[in-house]
Amino acid sequence: MKLHLICGFLGAGKTTYAKRLAKEVNGIVLNADEECMKLFSKKEYEANWEECFSKTIDILWQRINVLSKLNQDIIFDLGFWSKTSRTDAKEKTMLMGITSILHYIYAPDDILKKRLSLRKGIIAENNLKNFEHLKKLFEEPTSEEYNIKIENY
Repeated sequence: MKLHLICGFLGAGKTTYAKRLAKEVNGIVLNADEECMKLFSKKEYEANWEECFSKTIDILWQRINVLSKLNQDIIFDLGFWSKTSRTDAKEKTMLMGITSILHYIYAPDDILKKRLSLRKGIIAENNLKNFEHLKKLFEEPTSEEYNIKIENY
């Protein structure tokens, strides 16, 4: 059983990659955005994104702990924007006795912006509008951090 941690910026193709990987390894995909939208109303999600997302991630880690007993790969489509989030994830998986693999999905900024411009909704609009600010928040993983790098463009 392996936990595949999917890392990358907005529009990099993380979810598409996660779904394809799940088919290849017969795994279970846990997508933080999709789960958050299931747990909270659209109004609540859009108004209090950080709080809703944080609660969702906590719930997903609990689910990972339970699912890990099934001996089936799990694909955690989260983004893992910061080095701290990646380090924390690897520590959590070690404590659970799970092997983790960090997949870094990369695309250049012009491709990311094009993909984001095709998305709908307030959050998508804000992501595109605040692209440069958000990009500064993303800490690109080093080659020492990731196991697999996918250039997705």
